[in-house]
Amino acid sequence: MAGPDKVQHFTSTQRASEAGAVELISGPERDLLCVLSYVYLACGQSAKSLALLRLVAHEQSQDIGLLRILAYALISERCGDEALSVLDKLDKLDDEPSSCLPLMLMRSHALRHAGHMTEAQAVFKRYVLLRGSTAAIEQK
Repeated sequence: MAGPDKVQHFTSTQRASEAGAVELISGPERDLLCVLSYVYLACGQSAKSLALLRLVAHEQSQDIGLLRILAYALISERCGDEALSVLDKLDKLDDEPSSCLPLMLMRSHALRHAGHMTEAQAVFKRYVLLRGSTAAIEQK
C-alpha cells in the first residue's frame, strides 16, 4: 500500500518481487501451508485442508505439486466441477508419464462427484485397463 509519501510500503506478509509485483506468500510460507493442508487431509479434515490450499493456489497457480493436492482435497470435499478445472490445468502443466494414471483416477472421481457418471465409468475403465497393462510390463 502506498503511504502519504507516495512510496510503496509492504506489510510483513508482502514482499516485492524483481518484476515489481507483490508476492503475498513466500516460499517457506507456501511450503508450511502445503504441509499443514496435507496433514489435515491425512486426518480426514479435508475442509480445513482445502481452505489452506485455496490461499496458496491463488498465488501459486502453476505449481504442479500444489495443484495435485488441491485436486485431491476438492475431490475429498465432493467439489467435482472445481476439481475437474484443476485437473484440466494439471493436464496442461504436468508432462511426467508417471502422473498419467493417478490423474486419470482422480478425474474419474471428480467426474462422479460432478454427476457425469457415464464419463466417470469410461475414464475408470480406461484407468483399470492401463494400470493392468503397466503392471504386466513391470512384472516381466
